[in-house]
Amino acid sequence: MAKRSVPFSFKTYGRLRESIFGPLRSTGARQQVPRTRPSDSSPTKQRQRSFATGSRLLRSDDNEIRGARDSLTTVSEATSTAATTSTRAQRLAVTTATAPEMASDEDYMAFLDKANKDADDAHAQADETVRAQAGSRAQLKALDAGQTAPQSIVDVCKSAVYTSDADEPFEQVSLKYTGGSSLPDEEEFAKLINHWDVAQADISIMDPLDWDANGQYTKVIEAVRDASKGNDVRVYKVVRDATRVEYWVITREGERIVGAKALAVES
Repeated sequence: MAKRSVPFSFKTYGRLRESIFGPLRSTGARQQVPRTRPSDSSPTKQRQRSFATGSRLLRSDDNEIRGARDSLTTVSEATSTAATTSTRAQRLAVTTATAPEMASDEDYMAFLDKANKDADDAHAQADETVRAQAGSRAQLKALDAGQTAPQSIVDVCKSAVYTSDADEPFEQVSLKYTGGSSLPDEEEFAKLINHWDVAQADISIMDPLDWDANGQYTKVIEAVRDASKGNDVRVYKVVRDATRVEYWVITREGERIVGAKALAVES
């Protein structure tokens, strides 16, 4: 069978190609496609707006906190100032109430003198109380270490008792003494017996006959005199407190003083 020829042209080819591949692009300048801005409703824009809003809120809260702190500081300072002013006013009121109105300089000086005298009396009373308490507790020394009184004194102390509000036995005395005089004075005696307050010691020296006017303690006096072969005898009165005293019947024997002592309660 003979082939049938079909007429063909470029126009026919173009229509056929367009029907298959679509129209050809122009070879001229490239067509510019306009760009569009992203919508405000995009997720990025929403996050940015949330961050900006949160920052403004934080700054606002920080300003409010700073303002509240400044207000509290101001209130605290005002309260402290008011308290200080009140305290000063109270002190001034106490001072004003304490000092009476003075009609003249003489009255004011009299007021000061009385106040000072009251203070001095209070101090003196306190000192007296301390000394009395010390005297009540103190133990006076009657025997040096390794010492004992002569035998005549030891024997009389076994039975002799001093009679007062409380009957107390006599105790032997033997203390080293190298003073120039036959017997120590009041201050020397205070040192020998270890008095708790030598400078303020209340000690007086008596004659044996004045001390024993009724002859109750003749045996004690004679025993002390015999121990020293007839030397001088004296009685030392040592005040311990308001109601208690000690009587020391003392003589000199060589380089020591010897004798007997007793406690007396005299209410």
